[in-house]
Amino acid sequence: MSSKSLHFKRSALVTGTAIAAALTLAACGSSTAASSTTSSSTATSSSTAASSSTAASSSTAASGAPASSAAGGLPALADNAGAGKKIVYVPGLTGVPFYSSVSCGAATEAKRLGVTFTTQGDPNFAVDKQTAIINSLVASKPDAIMISITDPKAMIVPLQQAKDAGIKIIGIDGDLTDTSVMATNIQSDNIKGGALAADRLGSVMGGAGSVIMIDNATGSLISGARNKGFSDELAAKYPNIKNLGVQYSANSADKAASIVSAAITNNPDLKGVYTMETNNTQGAITGIRETGKTGTVKLVGYDTSDPIIKATKEKAVDGLVVQYPYGEGILGIDSAITLLNGGTVPRDQATPFLMVTPENVDTPEAQKYIYKVDC
Repeated sequence: MSSKSLHFKRSALVTGTAIAAALTLAACGSSTAASSTTSSSTATSSSTAASSSTAASSSTAASGAPASSAAGGLPALADNAGAGKKIVYVPGLTGVPFYSSVSCGAATEAKRLGVTFTTQGDPNFAVDKQTAIINSLVASKPDAIMISITDPKAMIVPLQQAKDAGIKIIGIDGDLTDTSVMATNIQSDNIKGGALAADRLGSVMGGAGSVIMIDNATGSLISGARNKGFSDELAAKYPNIKNLGVQYSANSADKAASIVSAAITNNPDLKGVYTMETNNTQGAITGIRETGKTGTVKLVGYDTSDPIIKATKEKAVDGLVVQYPYGEGILGIDSAITLLNGGTVPRDQATPFLMVTPENVDTPEAQKYIYKVDC
C-alpha cells in the first residue's frame, strides 16, 4: 500500500475507491488528480534515514542494501549537489501510506540537495490517469521523474516518450517489462519478503496446520514473487503445514474478510493466513475476528496501515513484512542527481525489510519503517 501489473503493489496496492473510505489523503502526496506538493522540511535528515537503514539490515532479516547513498553504494552527495534540478514523483495513487512515505523521504533528501521536488498523482490506481500525468510532465520537462508504475507494460510508451525528451526515469517499487526505459529501479526483493513471511507464520503456527494465501488478482509480478517466496520457503522448512493455495479478493477488504471467514468454517485445520497487500490484511483481521479465531488463526501480511498497526499492537496480527519506502524515496533522489551530474547507478537497487511483530511494533527501529500518511 504498498503489487502492480495490474501489477498491484506495495504496498500499498489499493484502488482509489478502496482507500478513499479508509485513509486520509497523504499530506506529502496529492489529494486531487494531477495535483502536487512541494518538498517537505519537517522529516528527518538523510543521515538519520541512512543510519536507520543500516541498523535494520544488520539486526533483522533484511533484503538488499540500505537505502542511503553512502551505505547503498552510490557516491555520497554533498549538500546542494542538485541545485537547480527539478524532480517529480508520480505514485501509483495518492493517499496510500507506502507512496506517501516514498514522497516524504524524497522531499527530505531533495531539500538537502537543493532540488525542487513535487509529487503529482491521481487518487485512482489507473493507467490512463498516470499516463495523463506523465504526458503533462513531458511538456513541462522536469530533469527526472520518479515513478511507481500502475502497469509494467502499459506504462512503457508514455515513459519512453519522457525518456526520449531527455528526462531521467527512476522506478520506485516496480519495473517495466522493457527494462531499457528506466535508468534504475529501486525496490525490495519480494521473493525474500515472501520467505520472511513464511518463516514468521510457520513459527507462530508451531509448524503444523494449514494456511491460505490472499492476493488481489492474477498477473501481478510483485504478488507472484511474494507468493513464490512464501510457498517455496514454507514447503522447504515447514513440511507439516499444508498450503491450501491462493484466493483473490479484487483488492476488496470486504471480499478478503469473506474469504477468510469461509476458509476457517470449511477447514477446521486452518491455522494461518498470509496476505500480500494492505487491504487483504485489513480484511483478514475482520474475517478472523468474526469467526472468533483471533489468536488461534495466525495472520502475517505485507505492508502497513494505521488499522493494521493497531491490530498488531492488539496481537490480532502476528507479523508484517514492512518495506522501507522512506529510504526508497531518498535513494530515488540520490540516484537521479547522481545520473544528472554525470555519474552512474546500478540498474537494480534493493532496499531492506523489517519484520514487525507485536513484540517490536513500538520500538524506535520499527517506527522508522512503519509507513506514514503525514511527513
